[in-house]
Amino acid sequence: MLAFFKPMFYYFGFGINIKSEIEFPELVETERSDSSLMIRIGTIPEISGGISFSSSDFTYVIQNNEFLFTVNNVAKYYAKNGNEIIVEILNPEVDGRSIRLYILATVMAAILLQKNKLPFHASAIIRDNNLLLISGESGAGKSTLLASLINNGHTVFCDDILVLSRSLSNSKIIATASYPMIKLWEDSIEKLNNAQFSNRSFRIRHDLNKYGFFFHNTFDKRSYPIEKIIILKKGNQTQFVLNKIKDTEAFIAVSKQIYRPFLIQSIENKTLSFKLISDLISNVDVLEITRPVDSKPKDLLEFIESNLRLRSSIVK
Repeated sequence: MLAFFKPMFYYFGFGINIKSEIEFPELVETERSDSSLMIRIGTIPEISGGISFSSSDFTYVIQNNEFLFTVNNVAKYYAKNGNEIIVEILNPEVDGRSIRLYILATVMAAILLQKNKLPFHASAIIRDNNLLLISGESGAGKSTLLASLINNGHTVFCDDILVLSRSLSNSKIIATASYPMIKLWEDSIEKLNNAQFSNRSFRIRHDLNKYGFFFHNTFDKRSYPIEKIIILKKGNQTQFVLNKIKDTEAFIAVSKQIYRPFLIQSIENKTLSFKLISDLISNVDVLEITRPVDSKPKDLLEFIESNLRLRSSIVK
């Protein structure tokens, strides 16, 4: 009798060793090893009770340490106990990138919370073994600023999603990178006008003018303490404005950067997020930078480098 085996892939991402039946070019490949998360294709179990929400495109149910997420005409996703993801494909014609996109976003955010880690919406560079986080509302220019910093010689750590947790050695809040890809919209690529970000071969999704740029070879798996957080905003003024914010104002601003906050429903997760954010703002500088709506990437870069005294490795 012949035995048939599904191919298995081994990755590192979000600070987790992952074993998967689905291939993820976005993640970092590793040798076969003990994994704390299994991703497989199968039939999704039903969840009764819990907190649920439905829209024209999505449905989700949260029940204790289970999360059921349905993307209409794409797939169902089930995350449990921080160590298992089951994917049930609803449309055999849907492209693999669309299926993976939701795993690398909402579903992984649920897994992290089940592991008592906090998903945080930010990009980051490494400087002197500390992190400078760049956060802010959608469209504020986080990824474009990150790309500008990289082009000017700064070391990329992560784009879009970070993982916040507490160091076991000194109880400091530390951040871990999710995976090595910078995502840029078409208009950002045109504004940057840089050869490093010109290859549009990896489209994030077939219906989006957004592209991925990988940095697997320089991806840093280590966790680092956080030095500063920039909250980037857009405004109608003609000048760049920098304000240092503290206490309640900082807590509110930083809490808004939690990734997929609707997933935080349990007392345990609410306590986790409150304590992590409270300790974070007590030990790092939180800077709110408002840029003019029509500002150019190079002008924002110059403002930040001069005001934060960032040292570039590029000789000017």
